[in-house]
Amino acid sequence: MKINPTKTINQIVPLISYVADLQSNRGIYHGWRTAIFAARLAEICNPVEIKSIFYAALLLDIGGIGLAYHITHYLIRNDRVSQDALLSHPIIGAQIVSNIPGLSNCAKIILDHHEWCNGRGYPRAKNSNDITPGAQVTRISDTLDIALRRRRCLGLAGLKSKLSKTVNREYSEKLLQQAFEILRGGNFFKKMIDRGSIPTLFKEAHAAVGSIRIPARIDAIGGALRVIAEITDMKHPYTYGHSLRVSRYAMSIALAMKLEHDQVTKIKWAGLIHDIGKISVSRKILDKPNKLTGSEYRKVQEHVKISGIMKLAPSLQEIAPIAAGHHEYFDGSGYPMGTAGMDIPLGARIITICDAYDAMTSNRPYRGGICPKEVCQKIQKLAGSQFDPEIVKFALPVFRSLEL
Repeated sequence: MKINPTKTINQIVPLISYVADLQSNRGIYHGWRTAIFAARLAEICNPVEIKSIFYAALLLDIGGIGLAYHITHYLIRNDRVSQDALLSHPIIGAQIVSNIPGLSNCAKIILDHHEWCNGRGYPRAKNSNDITPGAQVTRISDTLDIALRRRRCLGLAGLKSKLSKTVNREYSEKLLQQAFEILRGGNFFKKMIDRGSIPTLFKEAHAAVGSIRIPARIDAIGGALRVIAEITDMKHPYTYGHSLRVSRYAMSIALAMKLEHDQVTKIKWAGLIHDIGKISVSRKILDKPNKLTGSEYRKVQEHVKISGIMKLAPSLQEIAPIAAGHHEYFDGSGYPMGTAGMDIPLGARIITICDAYDAMTSNRPYRGGICPKEVCQKIQKLAGSQFDPEIVKFALPVFRSLEL
């Protein structure tokens, strides 16, 4: 399987940013718009760091993915929960991003992106001389995006008045002047406040900035996909670690079946991202302690329709059908397509069993985890209906070995 790690990971990062900003299946583009502006500003004031700044801007608020609402909701609230969320998200985000190969400099920028030049920022109250280079560019770009969401009707003059209130405290006056020089250029301001223009602006910015070179090492792509697994499962405390476990179980079964190395790798990767669509599902639904309504259940079912999301990472198109098919049942009674038997990708048939095993053995809002022995008995009974009976023969010994 020939996949370029540099190309693939530079596709995965925008994908992570996009799904982190999904709300009810609608992208709010906070990360993308912040990155678009940060790239323009970095080109003027810090061109050496432009790649790190751009990719850091995409992932600035990834540390807030586990919150009940998008991080932008907490900026206008003054309660203790909101303050704790805001204070912790740069630290959590930096820890997550440091696990993506090649993005260590981005992690440093993310850690400092809420530091103010007067030393009154967080999480470490650094002053301008100690703040990581590039973090001030992401600071004003982040602030600008938030202001645009609240003050679009004020135009450039009103926007500048708003941002001037924290000049020489949050960011320097020079940086503010440079920012507004960019906004005044051509139709850039109008495009930035037009949601429909953001994908095109982002595509142009991404192409202009170029790729961060990824070091050649074993499974760099898998490392990046593990980050997707982590942020997916952060959305819901009852599923924390679920995607990683499913991936490991699926890989073990694939190895037991003596599948080719490339096929094992695809199945392992698909297991990591199989639930990526759940990021757009409300936590109120995921945390609900009793039976879901018909409407709520349909929203949960939507999480498998990931083809639109995966278009952002063309290099991974081969694993998209494997990940998307993990709720298709062998007898054709599953969803979303009702595909049956051998028409379901082999990897998807493997992940279906692993997903069910982990779901049944884990705690849920509405019940405790079921003992592994009982789950194995359930899986055996469902062989031929929900699960591929041939794969069940390989899966059960793997699951039983976990009980030891």
